[in-house]
Amino acid sequence: MRKELFKIAPSLLSLAATAGLFTAPPLFAVLPSGGDYQLESSVVDNGGGERMTGGDYLATGSLAQAHMPANTGSSSGGEYSNRLGFYNPPHFTYQNGLTTVLPMSSDAQLSFPPGSIDKESFDITINKDPVGNPLVVDPSKVSEAIQRLVHNEGGWAQPAYNNMAEVAIFDEQGYYTQPLAHRGTLVMRYRDADSDGLVDGSNPPVRVNTLTAWGLDEGRNSWVELPGTGPDRVSQTITAYFDSPGVYAMLGAQDLSISRYFKAYPVPFRPNGPQAGIGQGQTGSESAGITFENVPQSGTIEIYTLDGRLVRKLDIPSALPAPYIVKWDVRTNSGSKAASGVYIWRLKSDNDVLTGKLMVIW
Repeated sequence: MRKELFKIAPSLLSLAATAGLFTAPPLFAVLPSGGDYQLESSVVDNGGGERMTGGDYLATGSLAQAHMPANTGSSSGGEYSNRLGFYNPPHFTYQNGLTTVLPMSSDAQLSFPPGSIDKESFDITINKDPVGNPLVVDPSKVSEAIQRLVHNEGGWAQPAYNNMAEVAIFDEQGYYTQPLAHRGTLVMRYRDADSDGLVDGSNPPVRVNTLTAWGLDEGRNSWVELPGTGPDRVSQTITAYFDSPGVYAMLGAQDLSISRYFKAYPVPFRPNGPQAGIGQGQTGSESAGITFENVPQSGTIEIYTLDGRLVRKLDIPSALPAPYIVKWDVRTNSGSKAASGVYIWRLKSDNDVLTGKLMVIW
């Protein structure tokens, strides 16, 4: 197939040049190559020589851009977006002696060092719908693994939109299913457009800080948590080690841990004192009350007197945005003002309990 492309391409380009469709050097313009890979079966956008656009896959290091008109603003070795062409999802050809980098502009980036695959050249694709449109892995295995995890961990473990992908490596002989000789990395992007600390579209709400990378164990039809880094809130990505082709996902959990960043303030609460106010170092206001920050996703906050009488019980909502704040209006369960004095707060989740002291001075 590739040899035929080399034979056919010059005649097609010659015909196009005769018709005055372009004046750029014709040879191999339809077969981008150079840098890290060759890109086959690409379709150039019909916008009069604009950048190649229309698909989700980002490609870099291609010499083919040198054959585009000079007024496009693109240069040899620059970057462009690959339009969906003959393959859906698109796939890319790499050489074994070069570093492999496949960025998918909106969702993932795969990379691994030279010599990782026991083939001179190979193709890679990242399929964003391994259940509805599988390539290699049996989709029933993916579905069963999801069901098991959701059964054990709850709906928080359900993969959100675009948080799952199948990575396939193959050539003319078939699919490559062995472990890589050298470990690479897979970077996956989550969605949190409003930066509220909750994964967009997740229901029940998944906190970003609970996201981890998982790989499908096809032998057991279950997910295995992968080593890597936690969420990067700036780039909205997580990074995992990549050892072999297969299905990968970002999965969350209900956040029941009591964070080391949890705090209660102001202490003392003195809304009528000389430093009253809600700024740094001030002692609060009656309207703002007392703040409990970085609470878990489920549980209660109980306020007690020193002799153990319950003053107020606050339930923690599951869909709190970051920084996960619960307010106490410094009133009792009956609605009256809590008296001046020292109080004990008790933060309780299914996993942990933490206590501390507050002081109220009216």
